Amino acid sequence: MVPAAVVAAWESVRSVPAAARPAALLRAFGQPPQPSVGRREAALLAVYVEHFGVRLDGLARCPRCATDVELSVPVVELTSAMPPAAPVEPLVSGEVSVDWRLPHDDDLAACVGAPDGATLLLQRCAPSCPPSLRAELAARIAAADPYADITFELVCPQCACAWEAALAAAEFVWAQLRAHAQRLLREVDELARAYGWSEQQIFALSQQRRDSYLELVRGG
Repeated sequence: MVPAAVVAAWESVRSVPAAARPAALLRAFGQPPQPSVGRREAALLAVYVEHFGVRLDGLARCPRCATDVELSVPVVELTSAMPPAAPVEPLVSGEVSVDWRLPHDDDLAACVGAPDGATLLLQRCAPSCPPSLRAELAARIAAADPYADITFELVCPQCACAWEAALAAAEFVWAQLRAHAQRLLREVDELARAYGWSEQQIFALSQQRRDSYLELVRGG
């Protein structure tokens, strides 16, 4: 991704609310919208690998002592063990046949803060599902959208608390995009002040050439 495109992508996403950020990131990287939460996560992981590397690097906060715990996981570890998605087919039990669909972002947003968010989610995905079949329906949804529920097992080095943290691929993509864009803007600021070049002229330079000029500006 060329520097100008990185900055443009960052600008298009920075003011978007967090709930809408995953879809905005896919648009910023030229990816089509996805029909479910899991497929969106898979698409964002592919974006991450293509543009930012093969490891997810970040921080998680310990729920017991609030220590920041470093996280570094090869994406292949998450994806290689992922089972293939099961088909979305009617749930049939006796004479009852229930049509259902995979959850998407609007469903998750509607369930945030609900007293029984899991039940509300199932009702949105299959309004005609009787309560007796909800457990089986939940299992069907999980099997058909496996990337929707990826978790990390973490242990706090400070207090030894162990917990599971859910993957939010958009947060990893956004963190890398923001860091890259802000680094590029700092480079533009330094070189423009030193040489009077425009942003377009600076971005036309290769990264190696920009680094060489930055070393000169910084007295290297």
